[in-house]
Amino acid sequence: MKIVKLAPFPARFSVRFSAHFATLMLTQVLTLLLSMALSHNSQAQPTPPFGKKLPATAPALRDFVPRGWAVENQVSGDLNGDGQADIAAVVVQNKGAGDASGDDRQRGLIVLLASGKAYSLLGSNDKLLQCQGCGGVKDGVNVTIKNGVLVVSQYSGSREYSIYTWRFRLDASSQRLQMIGIDEEETDSMLGKGSTVSTNLLTGQQISETYQYNQKQERNIILTSKKSKVAKTPTLFEDAVGNQ
Repeated sequence: MKIVKLAPFPARFSVRFSAHFATLMLTQVLTLLLSMALSHNSQAQPTPPFGKKLPATAPALRDFVPRGWAVENQVSGDLNGDGQADIAAVVVQNKGAGDASGDDRQRGLIVLLASGKAYSLLGSNDKLLQCQGCGGVKDGVNVTIKNGVLVVSQYSGSREYSIYTWRFRLDASSQRLQMIGIDEEETDSMLGKGSTVSTNLLTGQQISETYQYNQKQERNIILTSKKSKVAKTPTLFEDAVGNQ
């Protein structure tokens, strides 16, 4: 058998091929790094509530309300222990042209700290509350400030209705509002039966109960009660998402 020897590639071809391969690999690596950087940047800078950045400080609540929104209700109370009246406001989108009912308008929350004759923005959220009218007959939102805690309750349903309550408190280290508890209640008003789930996000303790309303005693009688542990998951006010 005759063995045929193949001539080796010229040295200049080998060098040229190596340089081309190195350039190609470098281009791919740089493209990957750029894509990762852009992805990280988009995650690090999410869209702010209401689609725009609200003022950091301003003289009055109206100066913080975004264009196209209006105050539905507001309450005052001390959130940071300085003795001044801070503000928590529920805002709602203005009616669109030809919208007679005003239903399906998005709701949001704006919380301000009082500082002398001005206010500073403590937090804003447009993902916690359901839209106006989306809760049916019992649709409504109640906001209170008590003992330094912001309490937000949302009502929805008719005969069978639900109440979701979120509690927020100013975190001393970060100086930001943090969710500390969630209460959920489901009730059948005709049968007088219901259930509640109360979660303390600071201790991780959760209490689940069922009850029956007693007409003679005019109060709920607890039928079952169960305690359990859940993960402590601190959530900032801006990141809180409700039961839509």
